[in-house]
Amino acid sequence: MNELLDSLKSLEQSCRRFRQQQFTFISALERTREHAHERTKPVSTLAQVQNYLDHHCHNTTDQGILTLFLDIVRDLSHTLQQLESMVTEESSASYCLEACRTLLYHNNDLSHLRAKYPHDEVNHLSCNEARNYYGGVVSLIPVVLDLLQQGVTYSQGAQRRLAAEQGAEPARSSWAGPLSNTTATQAGSGAVKKGSCSPYNTAKPAWRPPGHINRH
Repeated sequence: MNELLDSLKSLEQSCRRFRQQQFTFISALERTREHAHERTKPVSTLAQVQNYLDHHCHNTTDQGILTLFLDIVRDLSHTLQQLESMVTEESSASYCLEACRTLLYHNNDLSHLRAKYPHDEVNHLSCNEARNYYGGVVSLIPVVLDLLQQGVTYSQGAQRRLAAEQGAEPARSSWAGPLSNTTATQAGSGAVKKGSCSPYNTAKPAWRPPGHINRH
C-alpha cells in the first residue's frame, strides 16, 4: 500500500503540472490535427493522440507536451495495476477500477467525457467549439485520478475493517486522501455516475491491458 500511495502522490503532482500547461496542450492538438487533416474531428481517443505525436508533430514543444500527456496516462495505468493487485472483485473499489480500465483503453471514445466541479479544465477551454473538440481528452486525467483516489479510499477502509476484525492495528499512511471530496461526473448519456464508479461505456470492446500504447 505504501508504494501505491507514493505513486498516487507523484501522479497528483504530475497532474497539477500538466493542468498548468493546458493551453500548450490544446495548441499542440490544434496544430497536429491540422497536419493530419482532421480539423473537423474531435480528439476522442488516446490512440488518436498517439498518432498525432508519431506522425503529425513537427516541433519540440508539441512533442514535449503530447509526450507528457501520454506519460501521465501510462502512469495512471501503472497505478491502476498496483491497485488491482490489492482489490478483490467483491470490493467496492472494483467498480472504480473497471471504470478506469474503460477510460484508459486506447480506442475508447472519450467524446462525451466531462470533468465537473471542482475540476476546471473544461471551463478553461475558450468556447463551445473547443469544448466539443477537446472536452473529453482534457477530462480524462482528472476523472481517472479521482476514480483511483476513491478506489484507494475504499481499499484502505476495507483494510481497516479487516484489521479491526482481527484485533490488529491498521497500517497508517501519510496520504491525506483525494484532492476533491466528489467523484468526477460527466455530462451526457455516457457518464461515470457520481458515487457509483461504474464504467460509462457499457458497450466497450474487449478489454486489453491499459496503457499499452504502441510507440514508433
